[in-house]
Amino acid sequence: MQDFEYLEPKTIAEACALLKEYRGEARPYAGGAYLSIVMRQGLLQPKALVNIKKISELKGIRSDAKDGLVIGALTTHRELETSKVAREKFPIFAHVERDVANIRVRNVGTIGGNLASGEPLTDLAQVFMTLDARVAIAGPAGSRVIPIEELFLDFYHTSVGDEEILTHVVVPALPPRSGVEYIRFSSSSVVDKPCVGVCVRVTLGSDGTLDTVRVALGCVAPTPLRARRAEEILSGKRFAADIIAQAASAAAEACSPTSDLRGSEKFKRGIVRVLVRRAAETAHERALQAK
Repeated sequence: MQDFEYLEPKTIAEACALLKEYRGEARPYAGGAYLSIVMRQGLLQPKALVNIKKISELKGIRSDAKDGLVIGALTTHRELETSKVAREKFPIFAHVERDVANIRVRNVGTIGGNLASGEPLTDLAQVFMTLDARVAIAGPAGSRVIPIEELFLDFYHTSVGDEEILTHVVVPALPPRSGVEYIRFSSSSVVDKPCVGVCVRVTLGSDGTLDTVRVALGCVAPTPLRARRAEEILSGKRFAADIIAQAASAAAEACSPTSDLRGSEKFKRGIVRVLVRRAAETAHERALQAK
C-alpha cells in the first residue's frame, strides 16, 4: 500500500467536508472488509482514509412507526443477524446473514459498506430490493433518499458520489399476508460468495391472489436486479405451478450471467430458474401463514 492520510471525523457533515476537500482522492472507511482488499491489490490508492466508525449517527437498528426498520450504515452483518428488533420485524435478515461469508467478516463488515461498494456477488441487496427498501445518502449539499434499485449502476459502481456517504437503509413495514424467501446457491463446498442469490416476496390480496410480487436476482448481472417480467406474470394471479414455472423462466431470461469458475452462463440461468420457483413456493406458504 502507498502512504495515506488517516482522518477521524465525529459527524456526518465533517466527514463529507473532508471527502470534498480531497476531491475524489479520499475514501470513507468503516469495517474495511472490501476497501482493505482492493488497496492491498493496488486497485485503489486513496490519498486519505476517512474513518467514519466513531460517528454515532451511523450506528444502530431501530423500528420507526412511520418509516419502518431503520438500519444504520455502520451496523455490522453480525449485529443485523442477531438484532431482536430486526428479527421481530423481518426474520428473513437473520436467515440470510447466517450464511454471509464467515463469522470474522460478519463481525467487522458493515451493511453500508457492503451496499456502497457495489459488490456484485452479494446477498443483502436483492433482499432489500424485494422489501422496497430505500437508502439515505448524505453529502456536502445535503441528504437524499433513493430506492435501493437506483443505488447500483455497474460492477463495483454505485450512485454514491465521491463526496457522499451512505448513512442508513430504511425498510418499510410489510403489508399483512406477506411472505419472503431468499435462497443462495454456491458452487463451492466451503464458505464462498454466492454463485446465484434469489429473493421473492409475495403479498396476498383479500381474495387469495398474488396482489404484490417482487423477484430480485443477485450475482447474475453487473448489479442486483428486479425480474420485472416474472413479477408481471405472477401479479394478480392465483398461485399455480404453471404460472410459477413461466415466471421462473422469465427470470432466467432477464439476467445476464457470465461464465466463470462458479459456473457457465447456461448453468447459472438454470439455477435461477430452479431457485425462483422454490423461493416463490416458500414465500407463498409464509404469506398464507402470516397475519
